[in-house]
Amino acid sequence: MNKRSGRTPADPYRKARFREIAREIVAKDRHNRKYGLSVDTAGAIANALERAYREGIHDGENGPAPVVAQSDSGPVKWALIPPRPRDAFWTICLFTLSRGDRPPSGGRLVPAITERGTPGWMLDLQERTYEKLFGDRTIAPLMRLGLIEEASDVPAHRVVSKRGEETWGQFVQRGGHYPDDLTNN
Repeated sequence: MNKRSGRTPADPYRKARFREIAREIVAKDRHNRKYGLSVDTAGAIANALERAYREGIHDGENGPAPVVAQSDSGPVKWALIPPRPRDAFWTICLFTLSRGDRPPSGGRLVPAITERGTPGWMLDLQERTYEKLFGDRTIAPLMRLGLIEEASDVPAHRVVSKRGEETWGQFVQRGGHYPDDLTNN
């Protein structure tokens, strides 16, 4: 219980789940509008709020689920990586660390300017570059979480950190494949 506000602290896993539900609602709304299909966004939001309310009532009766604090070391829980940075991290790890029997190809993020003229990062692999650029605002949360760090040889470049490697390894071990990114587990 938070002594200042009298409320229990927010559950980061529940918040991540709710954010995913909201993203799904928005994506479905955009898709349906684009293709001229019927749209019931208000109904989808009402259903999501009703589920959240029932979950809250359940927690009120049974006591809230214990909030497990994320430590500053070890792998980051996949669901706690924000969605857009999580997608970028998935791509970066797939190309630089690989998975399965394929050997890691290595690589790094190098500074670049996006098509919109904003700061960003390009994935530079040893034999080629990855075509898609990542915006600086997509990579910054990965830096804050300790998943990406400055390269030891060229501080202007970024590489997957030890914590990032552990996070990727845990994700792959649990069977993660894009787009099924295991945020519901």
